[in-house]
Amino acid sequence: MLSPKRSKHRKPHRGRLNGQAIRGNLISFGDYGIQAKQPSWITSRQIESGRRVLTRYVRRTGKLWIRIFPDKAITKRPAETRIGSGKGAPEYWVAVVYTGTILFELCGISESIARQAIKIAASKIPIKVQFVKKCSLFSIFFNKITMIQPQTILNVADNTGARKLICIRVLGSKRAQIGSTIIAVVKESLPNISIQRSELVRAVVVRTRKEVQRTSGRLIRFYENAAVIVNKDGNPRGSRVFGPVARELRDKNLTKIVSLAPEVISSYYYIDTHYETTS
Repeated sequence: MLSPKRSKHRKPHRGRLNGQAIRGNLISFGDYGIQAKQPSWITSRQIESGRRVLTRYVRRTGKLWIRIFPDKAITKRPAETRIGSGKGAPEYWVAVVYTGTILFELCGISESIARQAIKIAASKIPIKVQFVKKCSLFSIFFNKITMIQPQTILNVADNTGARKLICIRVLGSKRAQIGSTIIAVVKESLPNISIQRSELVRAVVVRTRKEVQRTSGRLIRFYENAAVIVNKDGNPRGSRVFGPVARELRDKNLTKIVSLAPEVISSYYYIDTHYETTS
């Protein structure tokens, strides 16, 4: 079974299991993998049980990778002992697994065999897992995209002189979509202009990297998150809007922004076009 040769701390703190995995959450070596759907500690015995099941299916034609390692010591005190006297002795080793962590990876076998192997290996693991396939760089890029929320950085798509904004609040919702109004702070701007850095402004989102589904079933998404700075009446403070905007702005009565845009994405499927904004 797996165990570290040496560790920095013999009795580490318990720690927390909150949040998503930000590392080790993508398939890097194989074609198929097992991904955790909830956080947990996985012992070295459970990792070994899963490895043995997968090895039977992989055999000589395929290859197996173990993406987690039990490097955390768990202590345990004997039964019927008094309170106090410190922690118990290290009993076993566990791997700290967060939601989205890849546990095992496979390659060199068909998808049907991989699904069957992972289905049996999942019974050896004490948490809910799912079967995942390796995606292209395009899919990986968009799977990591989230909706616009506080602390999201947006590009400015007009000629007011501001370059980048940081969203601090979305008006009327927790997440912003195309046509939503946000309160933002100017992060970057050109010198000697009316809008200065760190100024509090109001803006309308005109492009999002997160896809938007229309009533026809088509999806529309852009390469960047972009917004247009507006005044309290909702009118753009600049005289030009750079890059295309979506038809949804017209549906929300933002006709002045639509009239300044060089292109309106209305009826066809549009994806992945990057427009440089210049002032």
